[in-house]
Amino acid sequence: MEKSSDPLLHNLILFNPTLCTKEGQEQEKILFYFARDETSEDAMVRQVGLCEGMINFTQRFSNNTCEALETKNTRQVYYGPEPDFWMVLTVRLPEKGCKFVSNLTLRATLITSYNLFKLFYGPFSVLMSKVEDIATFRSKLKKFFGPYRTTLKIGENGILDHVCGVQYLPIDPNTYLCCQRFLNSLRDQFSPVLYTVLLFKEKLIYSGLNKHDTQVLYYYLINILFPAHLETSGMEVISKSLQTLGRYLNGPDNFDDNIKASRLHLTTDSKDNQLTQVFLLVYNNQDTTICLMIDATKSCTKTFYKTLNSCLTANIPTLDHIVSKQVAPKASSSSVAQYTPVNDNIRYLLYNYDNLAYISTLHCQPSVSATFTRIMCDIAADIRDKRDADIVVKTGSDIWISARKSKSRVLFAVVLQKSIHYISVVEDIRKLSLHLFNKAYFSEC
Repeated sequence: MEKSSDPLLHNLILFNPTLCTKEGQEQEKILFYFARDETSEDAMVRQVGLCEGMINFTQRFSNNTCEALETKNTRQVYYGPEPDFWMVLTVRLPEKGCKFVSNLTLRATLITSYNLFKLFYGPFSVLMSKVEDIATFRSKLKKFFGPYRTTLKIGENGILDHVCGVQYLPIDPNTYLCCQRFLNSLRDQFSPVLYTVLLFKEKLIYSGLNKHDTQVLYYYLINILFPAHLETSGMEVISKSLQTLGRYLNGPDNFDDNIKASRLHLTTDSKDNQLTQVFLLVYNNQDTTICLMIDATKSCTKTFYKTLNSCLTANIPTLDHIVSKQVAPKASSSSVAQYTPVNDNIRYLLYNYDNLAYISTLHCQPSVSATFTRIMCDIAADIRDKRDADIVVKTGSDIWISARKSKSRVLFAVVLQKSIHYISVVEDIRKLSLHLFNKAYFSEC
């Protein structure tokens, strides 16, 4: 439920200036327009005109386009994912008790929304060229962005939304080879299966996709698909385990009707700017989830899917047992102290820009408030173009926040202990850095 002190999504706009060829037809450039308050067409046209004017004005002074505009009551961010296509997101700030809002995180929200759309529908320009008319294109945009904008939690976005990273499951080589052996045999037995992705307790074990596709698919699974099935199944969100019996989270409900699966557009192995099209099947059993990307150019029969289902039903429980047996000893000894041995009052995020991997204790109780994670976003914006950086800041509530960057790796740390001296903070962060950078499991990051 939205609170009076939360920033609110004011509008979400997609437009293409080239669609307006004559004066007086400015509404034609609007492809999608959501407004929290009832808005007339003239008001929409004026708002889009202001956005277009701001973008064009800033381009006169720099090769880089305008990314954000701040006013007393709003924050507005811009993103041009493709030539002539623009996305704009505006957030209205509350009058009292205003929470910190990061432009970097808001823009990351726009980028993620585009990447998700592209994953399921393809690029804007390609889709617009394939549909019958602009009205059909607009309806597809509305079909996706209409429901998607309801999932945006503007008041809760923080550093994890900015990095949009992937959590890997650290397992020993023998267990990994066992997983790899099963996935290889699956692809050999079922040739239409082009790629596979394997997760355990929402952490990634293996992905046959490239880095970009893995990031977008992982975000979709963790933030959209898994939560949706937890809600519809009526299960209490006490354990992250989705289901004790095997079932498809995305794919066939049964094998008697026509098989329905989501079509994905992947950049993996794409040639001549033609994205690889596949059908996505997501199968879950206990804590293990496997994603299968089926070649969309192949015509697979019901017999194929039934045989594939039999293979998954027979092998995934065994694979789940093998992985859980290896992970269990680590889980039984896990605690904040295990990952933060220097000071139990430190919460941190360790992120690798190269492979998008992250390890985080920000959620451990007592957790870090969204206000502090959004402050980290501003720090991230300051150091994103630097090779090395070391920053320590103190907030008005007597909380220390640190950021250390070395090449592609960055460590954010929050010291929750109050009335602690700066020298002690620096020493604790130094010890934490040494511990994390020397740990064997850091190889995942």
